[in-house]
Amino acid sequence: MSTTKKINHGSVKLTRENISKGHLGDKIRSISGSDKVLTDEELIQARRKIIPDEGIGEDIYIFAYGSLLWNPTVEYEKQYLAKVFGFHRSFCMKTNLGRGSFENPGLMLGLDKGGSCRGSAFKLQKTEAIKNIDILFRREMVTGAYKPKLLKTILEDNRTVMSLAFTVDKNHKNYVRDKTIETKANMISSAYGFLGTCEEYFKNTLESLSELNIIDSEMKAISNYLKNK
Repeated sequence: MSTTKKINHGSVKLTRENISKGHLGDKIRSISGSDKVLTDEELIQARRKIIPDEGIGEDIYIFAYGSLLWNPTVEYEKQYLAKVFGFHRSFCMKTNLGRGSFENPGLMLGLDKGGSCRGSAFKLQKTEAIKNIDILFRREMVTGAYKPKLLKTILEDNRTVMSLAFTVDKNHKNYVRDKTIETKANMISSAYGFLGTCEEYFKNTLESLSELNIIDSEMKAISNYLKNK
């Protein structure tokens, strides 16, 4: 089961080429007060702690639960409906960059501890897996805000595989502990940055989940709040 692919409407397009050329990191560096951008060497070292250069001895999958559903920016063989346990999808990471600003922060998705999460797993080609994962690290770990993990993942055909997923760091300064729908919806509806509006991110993700026949209770509640706002 696949999802419709989309590109963001911001001034900086989140494409494979732009990420590979370092344009995302360059843009963040140009914004006064932004977090430190990790160098390519730092990103490779962070990746090697999870996945060594020689791989993990089996196929590697990418677990997509947010924007990777509709803009994966990696080359993959197949997309599967998938589920992980021990983590749930949640708008819990504040962003002053990309889809928000220091004056008006946005809110991004992360995998937070507890429960389970349905999404997609992208199977990577073995010969190109590390190359694609490094591109993904330049995108998701550009400022080191997430905790990358290899998680046991159940595919739609009941096979268990290992997938790379980006989980939240509850000790990170941008982790949001306020769980109220009103707070989350208001942040999402009003924030924008160089990647576009936070609401675009929300709506595109919601559309992808709908294509996969996935109902997310938090996102449904936020959507209903925004419709009645």
